[in-house]
Amino acid sequence: MDYAAEIEQIAAEARRRSALLMDEIDEINRQTSLRAEQFAVDAAERLRALSESEPGPDSIESVEPQHVQPEPPADVTRVEEVRAPAPFVPDPAMSPEEQRQAEIRAAVARARAAREARSTVAPSDGDYDSESEYYRRSTWLD
Repeated sequence: MDYAAEIEQIAAEARRRSALLMDEIDEINRQTSLRAEQFAVDAAERLRALSESEPGPDSIESVEPQHVQPEPPADVTRVEEVRAPAPFVPDPAMSPEEQRQAEIRAAVARARAAREARSTVAPSDGDYDSESEYYRRSTWLD
């Protein structure tokens, strides 16, 4: 068996495939640039049409500004008991896809409960890392 010839054949095949991929990338880049130019032309036409349809400076002065009512501040003294959702327990009757979806729903419920509690949440896997206290500190100015 001639290893040098086999290596040369593999290298030639790799060069051929690489050239095909480079040609394909060049074609994609060409099409992308054509689309970008067309989008720029379309956007310019839309901007031109929009600027022509806008009212002139005389009519702008007659328009009164709209006053926005500020929302009342949230009641921060109200504290509700937020119950943490039950942890996910796999059911042997569930298919793997159903288990994955149930795990996702449980994770979303935990995240929602954490947002509602407005507190720092400890990892749910029980793996406490003492170095994580550094990242959970209240201020970074210490």
